[in-house]
Amino acid sequence: MSTSVAGHCPMGCGETLMLGEGGCVTCRKLNCPQPDAVTTLLDDSETEHLVEFRETGFTIRHPLRERLGDALMECELHEWCASFNRPPVAPGRYRVSRLPNAWDIERLSPE
Repeated sequence: MSTSVAGHCPMGCGETLMLGEGGCVTCRKLNCPQPDAVTTLLDDSETEHLVEFRETGFTIRHPLRERLGDALMECELHEWCASFNRPPVAPGRYRVSRLPNAWDIERLSPE
């Protein structure tokens, strides 16, 4: 027997979450495109920003904690990255953490 879990499926199915085998949160809707989406999100251990710098732009993956209290809407990293005419570092993927008065930028190994 499954136990309902409070919350909404991130795939748009609604209040359809349940506690599945092995303690995994699963969507009970039969046509959910990714029933294990919540478990996949919770399994991600990254807690900092990941930034992909390219020659002509960048993409930021914000940490999940920034969804709390709409902190994502106040994140200064996008504005900082956009302030440069070209990337502030060599193109590649980086972990970027906030320091008191700066950003700590750590290059990640290519995947």
